[in-house]
Amino acid sequence: MAAAAFCFNLLNGYLQGRWVSHYKSDYANDGLFWARFVVGLAVFVWGMRINIWADRVLVGLKRQGGGYKVPRGGWFELVSCPNYLGEVLEWAGWAVMNWSWVGFGFLLYTCANLVPRARSNHKWYLDKFGEDYPKARKAIFPYLY
Repeated sequence: MAAAAFCFNLLNGYLQGRWVSHYKSDYANDGLFWARFVVGLAVFVWGMRINIWADRVLVGLKRQGGGYKVPRGGWFELVSCPNYLGEVLEWAGWAVMNWSWVGFGFLLYTCANLVPRARSNHKWYLDKFGEDYPKARKAIFPYLY
């Protein structure tokens, strides 16, 4: 499993880097380049902040000991897996920034990987905590899924 993840990340890094360094040609000619870049960068940074924050909350709960707890506060009031939401937003921002099929493909792969995991985590939380788990909380996308 680790070897497959290593190979995937090696291939993805190569494709993303190759696109940006060799095939991307609209840096100066496309009037929308900077608008897409700035919007994509803002979405990427927003997603990264959510991801880091959620990971810190989860690590903090683990350090408290005493078994599993329901995460509370911030994005955890809306979704079970804000760390996954943050990662999806990061790669959505990247796809907008580089405006390519390679970036969009990685966003789709990220969703195909993280959305089912979020659903599984959400179901586990519901099974584990029952009535103590917030009913309005979604798995990964606030108010949607």
